[in-house]
Amino acid sequence: MKFFEGAEVFPYSWLQIADIFWLRYPNPYSKHVRTEDVLYRKVENGVLHTKRLLTKTVRFTSFGYNISIKNEPIIEESFIDPKKQTIQTYTWNVGTSIAQIKEECFYRKKEENKTIIERKAWIERTKLYLPSIIESYMIRRFQKNVQKTCKGLEYVLANRFPSSTHVETKSSSFLDKDKIREKAKKAKEMATPKAVPIIVA
Repeated sequence: MKFFEGAEVFPYSWLQIADIFWLRYPNPYSKHVRTEDVLYRKVENGVLHTKRLLTKTVRFTSFGYNISIKNEPIIEESFIDPKKQTIQTYTWNVGTSIAQIKEECFYRKKEENKTIIERKAWIERTKLYLPSIIESYMIRRFQKNVQKTCKGLEYVLANRFPSSTHVETKSSSFLDKDKIREKAKKAKEMATPKAVPIIVA
């Protein structure tokens, strides 16, 4: 098993992050996310508990393998607590032919207009040869994918709150704001979910 841990700071308030939480997809940096569907949603003691089914495209073309999965099922479980101003998510894939990947994210207020996302991930149970080497490679690739995830989140935030003024920091600036403005006209279209209906037995 390989482990990853990191944190990203966004120059947006927790309320702004919560406002776009369900609008994260689609975005230009997460084109591999194909569908989204809510399986369960309930308010429990003031906390919104949601379980969703996502499908993603997965490709693995290293170490002599050429694996492509068009609809890898992903379970995302989230807990949004408006009183404590926290969001906690647990994500894991099911039925994969490559490896079991589990991710935990914790969103919380860092300062008045800053939110930190603390992220942990585990990669284990690969079904391929040379498991230790492949798991090490996948954790490095996961780290690169986190950067794309952050760019996608900030893309949605910048388009949702175009008039907001934010201070750029090395730890939280993932995008060129000029490029964001150029794409602003397409923001509403990109922010509208276009999930394919999924029937759950």
